[in-house]
Amino acid sequence: MPPLLPILLVIEVFMPRRRSLSIRACLLVLSCFSAISIAYAQGAKQTVLGIPIASADRDHVKERSAWFLRGRVVPTKPSAELRRRAYEKKMQLRSQRNSAAAAVSQRRLSSGGPLPSPPAGLWTPLGPVPLASDASGTGLQDYHQVSGRATAIAIDPADTSGNTVYIGGAQGGVWKSTNAANSSASSVTWTPVADDQPTLSVGSIAIQPGNSDPTKSVILVGTGEANNSADSYFGLGILRSSDAGNTWTLIPTANNGSLSFSGLGGTRMAFSTANTVVSAMATTSEGMVDGSVTANTTRGLYTSTDAGQHWTYNALLDPGNQSTDATSSTSVAYNATAGLFFAAIRYHGFYSSPDGTHWTRLANPPGGGVLNTTACPPQSTSNSQACPIYRGEIAVVPGRNEMYVWFISLDSSGNPVSEGIWQSLNGGAAWTQIADGGITNCGDANGCGVEQAYYNFALLALPNGSATDLYAGAINLYKCSINISNPTCNTSGFMNLTHAYGCIPIAALAHLHPDQHALAFMIPTAGTDSGNALMYFANDGGIYRALNGFSGLNTGSCGGTNQFDDLNQNLGSMTQFVSFSQHPTDSNTLLGGAQDNGSPATSSATTNAAWINVNGGDGGFNAIDPGVPTNWFVTNPDIPPGGLNLLECSSGVSCRQGDFNVVVGSGDVGGDDGAFYFPYLLDPQSSSTVLVGTCRVWRGPRLGGRIHGVEPEFRHHGKRNLRGKRNQSGASAHLPAGMSGSRPMPQPVRLRLLR
Repeated sequence: MPPLLPILLVIEVFMPRRRSLSIRACLLVLSCFSAISIAYAQGAKQTVLGIPIASADRDHVKERSAWFLRGRVVPTKPSAELRRRAYEKKMQLRSQRNSAAAAVSQRRLSSGGPLPSPPAGLWTPLGPVPLASDASGTGLQDYHQVSGRATAIAIDPADTSGNTVYIGGAQGGVWKSTNAANSSASSVTWTPVADDQPTLSVGSIAIQPGNSDPTKSVILVGTGEANNSADSYFGLGILRSSDAGNTWTLIPTANNGSLSFSGLGGTRMAFSTANTVVSAMATTSEGMVDGSVTANTTRGLYTSTDAGQHWTYNALLDPGNQSTDATSSTSVAYNATAGLFFAAIRYHGFYSSPDGTHWTRLANPPGGGVLNTTACPPQSTSNSQACPIYRGEIAVVPGRNEMYVWFISLDSSGNPVSEGIWQSLNGGAAWTQIADGGITNCGDANGCGVEQAYYNFALLALPNGSATDLYAGAINLYKCSINISNPTCNTSGFMNLTHAYGCIPIAALAHLHPDQHALAFMIPTAGTDSGNALMYFANDGGIYRALNGFSGLNTGSCGGTNQFDDLNQNLGSMTQFVSFSQHPTDSNTLLGGAQDNGSPATSSATTNAAWINVNGGDGGFNAIDPGVPTNWFVTNPDIPPGGLNLLECSSGVSCRQGDFNVVVGSGDVGGDDGAFYFPYLLDPQSSSTVLVGTCRVWRGPRLGGRIHGVEPEFRHHGKRNLRGKRNQSGASAHLPAGMSGSRPMPQPVRLRLLR
């Protein structure tokens, strides 16, 4: 792990004249930090129609990941041991509390007094359910209602109407709908079914085939999200329900208890029969950080032959019975016509199995020769993991011996490189490349190709008569119709169905949130959608659907309309808050900052769970001025050079994106940049002062003006007696501050490559 930047975590800020965000001056400034490699898409914010999204307003997965790790690791200290101590302390305190409560109950019982009533109403959910995505108030960038990052979808085949759907959230658990195909999207309801389980991080969901009663469906959930974001939390195993999600059993180990699932995340899961199921498991970022992934952690493929009750790890052998090292599996699918499972294995390639237990490397893999045995040896470490497959997706057309794969590698800087989309019509014996120029050149200034495909990546193939509709999900969602006259998408290429960062207004033809994580479909044989291509989409905004992908998703033109519905109006909340602030006297008024979903706000928190959005992009730290509660402060990520901006609006909950003005920028603080979510503080000792932290502390007026540095540049850890006293001007004279990292970081932040 590279050394960490020295950044203040608790701080203050000071600023000159107020400036509108829509006016951006080009300044050459010196930064306290080195340049950071740019990867954008998630939560990007458009500020001016038709103008490419500025770097500072894009969301940056790598940089957000680096920020997330700060404060969650201790140099030279094993994270696993620290986590174990914290867990033991928690259990000790819980035991003491339970013992004390039991003692009180026993005394009252023995004395004939009434037992104490269990506490009620200690916590009340305040939302957002739902969260309006458009922060402009004018529809400038509208993904309709959002809920938070969704990672998995499964449609219950026992319900032939397609109404029964299970979804998983990155940190939001499992949710179930029994009317997801309702013609009115606002009428679709969701119920959380696994909130009492040991982990709420979900990566994959599968449902046992062959059942005809949706109340008795067997549901399997691969816990842990392996999407390579720093806040992708690890799981604790496979959750299994035999009664449609009413009760659950956690299977934490495989191989009769000798292998633990802790530290891993589910990527995909596939049944072949009612009993045989394969789960693809991969490393999660948090599993690495917390030390749950150790030398004994076994990534790869696990198989159950009793519908998920017991699991066995599958060791892979390359030709000549050569053993392979265990690396992450990013996808698995079953081709029923060929009678084979297929799986994508990081730094190795593609493998097949007739029974889910015995696996063989494909003799002629997709990729046009790039996955040959020289480039991809049995031990991936023998050539420094140079095999050009980091993540792969597999899609099978039901009822046909037709399948597709799409895979990426990473360049030397950790950026995704597409290795193409490939088709096989003979069970993986031969492959033909599908033209993907419409994905690479998607018609927008931002969000094309496989940007962030280590994070958002999905593939789906569904039959459309004798043709095949192939969907590819990255930042945008793309579609190509493959038929006799267009067998490889050369004649009519992939359409950009969403233009998530294109069109005027943004995403106007679809209103589908960017960053696709999972796709699912059914052609119902009953219900109001019978015979149509009923489709569901999981992304960073939550869950969306199309009632008929055949007729409703057929244009890539900004002047057209694709018929997507958001199903987030009664879902969640799954919003991932970075921070929130509360009005000093009104408990109903809250302001937040959310990963990928802007700056949510409400003035009716205790009476209405629906929230609005007052600022777009990736929301950071925020504040409500306690002296003038209509003065609201928000931030977006600070992307060097010169990306620090503290924004203020004086209209409270009536604020919208265009109402915020820059009151402190990098140019006001000596050209400094701060942390990804940079810290600042409304000085509690002065009603007009703000403090901002970069690699030093700055002070100035909250609404713009001259700013002064009050601390020298921090380069090393050091203790300070900071007591919060006032100086002669009334501002804080002693400032508590903490740093992230012990020394400057001379190199750019790089993506941690996971095996």
